[in-house]
Amino acid sequence: MNAKILIVPGYHGSDENHWQTSLEQGLPNCERVKGIDWESPKLFSWAEAIDNHIEKIGHPVTLVAHSFGCLASSLVASRRPDSISQLIMVAPATPMRFSLEGLSGHASAASNTIAAHLPQQKLETTGLLVASENDPWMRFAEAQRLSRRWGLAFYNAGRAGHINSESGHGEWPLIRELVLKWQKKTARKTRV
Repeated sequence: MNAKILIVPGYHGSDENHWQTSLEQGLPNCERVKGIDWESPKLFSWAEAIDNHIEKIGHPVTLVAHSFGCLASSLVASRRPDSISQLIMVAPATPMRFSLEGLSGHASAASNTIAAHLPQQKLETTGLLVASENDPWMRFAEAQRLSRRWGLAFYNAGRAGHINSESGHGEWPLIRELVLKWQKKTARKTRV
């Protein structure tokens, strides 16, 4: 049996035209995390909501996160690796745009951001980071560094903007394919 897929949207949530909504509606074992105020990107409260949702599920999950949701998911994955069977991050937002109180506008001084509160080491879970070459929320080179730091495989989505509904990523067959592929890969590892 495949792990439950838990969708973790980013700041403002994922609207009805977003690939996360399409994925949620198209896969039977998929649901959106509950208990998050999508208009208030606060790292620790989002991580707590993800944690609580995983606790209610009661077994390891696949986290499929977007934008700020990637940052909160990384914190959860670092704290409870046994609860995450795989982690798929799409178009993470740069931590430099957020303080502990929420969105801080454009890039801020490192001392005023959530960067120091994120994992600084490899995450102990199987994972993939999907990045865009022209994402306005994180430079491509920064996404590559993040994937290396966290020990996640890296996928270059090309010039795909922020990989959301605004950039034309509603029904996105590639993400469905990647999620199912990574679930099979993880299932093989756990059977060995």
